[in-house]
Formats: sequence, C-alpha cells, structure tokens
Amino acid sequence: MPHIIEKKKNSRTFLHSTEHIPQHVAFIMDGNRRYARRNGKETSWGHRRGMSAMENILHWTYLAKIKHITIYAFSTENFKRDPTEVENIFDLLEEMLYKISSDEKLLKKKIKIRMIGEAENLPEKTLKAFRDLEEKTAGNDQMYLNVALAYGGRSDITQAFRSIAVTAATATAATAAASIVAATGAAAADNTVVSNNYKNEDWISDEEISKYLFPFSDEIVPGVDFLIRTGDEHRTSNFLPWQANGNNAVVCYYQKYWPEFTFKDLFYLLRRYQKAVEDKQKDEIKRLKKIEAFLEQ
Repeated sequence: MPHIIEKKKNSRTFLHSTEHIPQHVAFIMDGNRRYARRNGKETSWGHRRGMSAMENILHWTYLAKIKHITIYAFSTENFKRDPTEVENIFDLLEEMLYKISSDEKLLKKKIKIRMIGEAENLPEKTLKAFRDLEEKTAGNDQMYLNVALAYGGRSDITQAFRSIAVTAATATAATAAASIVAATGAAAADNTVVSNNYKNEDWISDEEISKYLFPFSDEIVPGVDFLIRTGDEHRTSNFLPWQANGNNAVVCYYQKYWPEFTFKDLFYLLRRYQKAVEDKQKDEIKRLKKIEAFLEQ
C-alpha cells in the first residue's frame, strides 16, 4: 500500500541529505476552481493562478535535482466541464507553452518536454503549440517534463494492448510468410524480419508494454516514485496507473489547493518522502532479521 502523508505544523522545509531523492514525481494539480471560489473570483482566475504554479514547479523540481516530473494538466473527464471553462483552460495552456518556449532562463535548464494523452482530442492550436515546444526541446536531457493532456490511465493501457495485438498479428503474418519462403524458395519479403523479435511470449515484458503507452517511444515514461495530489482529495483519478500504482509509488494527499503550492511545500513533502523510504527500509531490515532468527532456531 502507498504511504499516505499528511502535513504537520512548524516543520522545517529543506532536505537533510541528497539520499532518497525521487527520480520521478507526478502531480495531480487539484483545487484551482475551489481556490477561486474561496477568494470570490471567477474560475478562470483560479486556472490562471494554477498555470503560474505549474511554471514554478519546473524551476523548483529542477533545483531539487528530480529527473522526471509528470503533471496532470487535463484529463479525459475534464471534457465534460462547461465548454467555456474548457476553452479557457486550453487558451491558458497555449499561453503558457509559448511563454516557456521563449523563457531563456527555463530553456537553459535543458528540460525535455513531451505530451502524453490523446492528441487527436486536443484543439488544433493547442496541439501545434505543444508540438513546436516538443521539437524545440527534443535534444534536451537534463530533466524531463511530461504533460498529461486529454489523458486517462485506463484508456492508455487499452490502446497500448491494442497496439501490441496489432504487432503480434503482424509478427504472426511475417512468420507465416517466412515459412512459405523457406518451403518454396521464393524471394524473401521485407517484413519477414519482424518475426525475429516475437518468436515466443517472452517479448511481452513490463518494459516492452511500457513502450506502447503514451508517448509511443523507446524513451518511456518511467515508474513514478512519488505522487502528490493537492486539494485534499483522496483519489488518484485514473492517473498513471501503470507507472504509479504498478510501481508502488509513495502517495501524498495534500490539503493545500494547487495555486497555493509553494517551494516550501515541495521541499517539505520531499523530506517526508525521504522519511517514508527510510522507514520502509528499516522495516525490511527488521523483517529479514526475524526471518534469520527463525531459521537459526
């Protein structure tokens, strides 16, 4: 079971050491609308403040030397919201993407930015802004930012297995073609080489399946170490089920709304993550000692 972490008052906010730094942190950025209502503002004001917090996260996680971050910017369920709100979110997102594209301070950090999700469901302008930024940062390797847009974890896994089924069918056809070539002496077809990689079930591994998940690349989204959800909602909302739940990620449900999330909050939670990992290691050592003592009896 993932650890559930709650904030305590008067805590220090900086890391004790560089040990146990999560390599992949995922954020469910919840609470923009509630933050706006609490402040007597329009929903669009809350989303704008949320976009600013998203930009800040890039700088803060870079400072913490976190290699991968994934942010849940817009789920497939969010399309059910009021059309005016949805349009406003995509307008703000385009604005943020173009801002990042011209932010020299941020570009110097060599962050590679990618989209994960159902690209065909995005507005054309939003998708173009994203593809331009992906192309501009394609050669970067100091840090990786995955932005989940029109994303749903179950649908991602579903489309991945559909693609795997197509690959397997192609391999079967190629194997049959190769057999005909061997039997008849006919010229080999180009696609017969496909069968070499799929001669048995061993090719279906965790790593191979991950290649078929968004964003469809050998450069896969790695397992999540730490999942943070703001807004005090205790749900993971169909976010990265393969990479997070399957990786037994530490999970934090944090009470602050996303636009309120600060540098100190991030470093406080990273400290709590470190403690969670250390406690788990101590428990494992105790368990092994008990087993050894039992076996020595």
